[in-house]
Amino acid sequence: MDTGRKNKQVLILAPQGFEDIEIAAFTDVLGWTRVLKEVQSLDVVIAGFKINVRSKHNLKIKTDALIKDIVVRDYDALVIPGGFNDSGWTEIYDKKIGAIIQEAYENGAIIVCMCVGALPVARSGILKGKKATTYASSRRHDNLQTLRECGALPVKKRIVITDRIITNRGPDTSLDVAFTLIGMLNGKQDMERVRKALMFS
Repeated sequence: MDTGRKNKQVLILAPQGFEDIEIAAFTDVLGWTRVLKEVQSLDVVIAGFKINVRSKHNLKIKTDALIKDIVVRDYDALVIPGGFNDSGWTEIYDKKIGAIIQEAYENGAIIVCMCVGALPVARSGILKGKKATTYASSRRHDNLQTLRECGALPVKKRIVITDRIITNRGPDTSLDVAFTLIGMLNGKQDMERVRKALMFS
């Protein structure tokens, strides 16, 4: 469908040790917007600190761009996957990531925090005073308390949407959040068309 509009851009951050499905769900579901002619296409860019990144479960991906080269104002949505600290995911707390989160939010982008991806977003300050959730089943970390310490208002819900910020409890929400993002960027009709194409409705 040629509407004359520039495709909206979605930036997915890919830290080492990311949770596989929390990136794959978005590349797949959003990818269908470029398959279906009646749906407005969404372009996806995956960025990392390195070109080659490995997930917790040994999925190896090649990023499209390096974080140092990202022009934040070009993106309509930012996706931060969760991951595993023991596999390198802690690089998500780098100050460059915090700056990207803050700038994207200030520019009006939708911020998607998958699972513990809510923690660096909370540390950036943009969740202060807002309801949010995160992975609450960790045996070693009280992630809801971390949200609280950062000024967020933690709730135990599957998915929470507050002021263009999506937080959720874990990998089980990945597909639902990806569909939700299409709805927020393109509208409900496009979301339903993609859901139908993927046999979800």
